[in-house]
Amino acid sequence: MEHPNGTKSNPATTCKELLLAHPELPDGQYYIDPNQGSPQDALLAFCNFTAGGETCIAPIHNQVPIKAWLSTYSSENTFEWFSTLPGGFLLEYAGASAVQLRFLRLHSHRATQKVSYSCRPAPELGQPQPDKEIRFLADSRDHSYAASLQGCLPDNDSSITDTIFQFSTEELWLLPLRDLAVFHNGDASHQFGFTVGPVCFS
Repeated sequence: MEHPNGTKSNPATTCKELLLAHPELPDGQYYIDPNQGSPQDALLAFCNFTAGGETCIAPIHNQVPIKAWLSTYSSENTFEWFSTLPGGFLLEYAGASAVQLRFLRLHSHRATQKVSYSCRPAPELGQPQPDKEIRFLADSRDHSYAASLQGCLPDNDSSITDTIFQFSTEELWLLPLRDLAVFHNGDASHQFGFTVGPVCFS
């Protein structure tokens, strides 16, 4: 039985397995095949060996530019999911089919993911905007995380305020994140964007 080496033709089940087979390998991109079938559906993951062999899968679109995404909406006091906005989309992860994710969870005990939400205050307001509520859609699609955003502060140097959300759970079916929703309180000029980090299984 040949040891897996992280290539497309000889992928490991997880990065942890690859680390055990080749403890000398540096952090980097390697092929993994959690369902251990044909390597045809192996996916490229970032293996964080420094963190003990985390298997990290990046979203296909990880950067959403800052703009007034809610400007076309007239409804108020409701959560607007990003995927339903003009130009919005659900978060997809390269090669991470439902089958591969299910098997990856079977080989893991914890999942983590980080999201950075950036907002810029509307120039005409000239004062801090109130805190906003935000929701993150779990991979199961029937659960969401609720959180609060700090108000956008217009007096800092870059005028962009970042709020970092760090998710870590042993309920592996909750990650990766698939969507986020901002509570729309009628402030159509609110400008926001976000950066979605990879989901890491360990």
